Amino acid sequence: MTAQPERSGRAAGGARILLDCRWLGSGGAGRVTELLLRDLQREPPAGTWLLWGDPDRIRPMLFPGATIVEWHGRPDRWFGQADLLRVPPADVAIYLHQIRPLRPGPSITFIHDTIPVRLEPRRLVRGAKRVYLQIAARLSSEIITVSEWSRQSIVQDLRIAPRRIHVAALGLDPERARRLVGLRARAPRRQQIIYVGRFARHKNLRRLSRAFQRTEFRAAGGTLLLVGGSTEEVAEISAWLTNERLAGIQIRGQCPDEDLDDLLATARALVLPSIEEGYGLPAVEAASVGLPVIATRTGYAPTIPADRVVFADPFDEEALATAIDAALARPEVSGGWTPPSNVGGSVLEALGQVLRR
Repeated sequence: MTAQPERSGRAAGGARILLDCRWLGSGGAGRVTELLLRDLQREPPAGTWLLWGDPDRIRPMLFPGATIVEWHGRPDRWFGQADLLRVPPADVAIYLHQIRPLRPGPSITFIHDTIPVRLEPRRLVRGAKRVYLQIAARLSSEIITVSEWSRQSIVQDLRIAPRRIHVAALGLDPERARRLVGLRARAPRRQQIIYVGRFARHKNLRRLSRAFQRTEFRAAGGTLLLVGGSTEEVAEISAWLTNERLAGIQIRGQCPDEDLDDLLATARALVLPSIEEGYGLPAVEAASVGLPVIATRTGYAPTIPADRVVFADPFDEEALATAIDAALARPEVSGGWTPPSNVGGSVLEALGQVLRR
């Protein structure tokens, strides 16, 4: 454990607060963890905070009053229950992913979305995931999610009272956004559009790949790059593309931030054709630095300024193709757009409500 200096800041009394940092460096929950820790660094809260996770990842973001509780492993092991008996004792636990140890006690849980409840094709698996999410939600004193879209989905799918659900605007890393704006101002464009994210079913990549064949951009020699899938996802979609004989599509798995920044700086546009998103961070990040975006009306995307995004029906391949060409025909927007951020404020608001009970 690594102790830190005396705390200061907003009131949490003398409470011991467990912050689950096990997802740091992994996907959307890792990004939320990083944003929260940065917020708490800027304005350290009161209370005794236990940061549960990998010390090497947490240490650069420590804040006064925080202590690292060392952990190594996979937070999703046994669907989140491998650490059920290892959760450090605290007055309140803050879990930054819905895959969390299912143990009672005052807690706050980030439920990013309920996509598996609707889009999982296997009926028994879909039912099991619904039950799991309902248990996680009902064990939680308060719930935080990442968009109004997700909030409405949680109310509808899990039958949770709206008053228990807070919406945290994620915002962006301002330093990275400034760096990307600078890179795009200097870098020549490749004749390439890019998708960034998992290659999961709801990301709609097969329709996107077929739609891309119909674009004027493809006819002129442009390419589509799919970035971010796991090893298994890359192998699966590669085999499908070969079988379907679809051309002009390149595939790359997960890549370092530096490489991703270069791809975003030189791309003509970013496309996020998801059937559903809880938030849709790649589209928001792209729009924030002036990279044209093709997206669907889900997650946070409907709030992107109209001059930075073209929307399409995710089920209509012709509409997707038309939207791609329309976005590429627009003049690029110069300068940055900064979406609001209140992750730290949302967590502390929810924490205050739990501690007052």
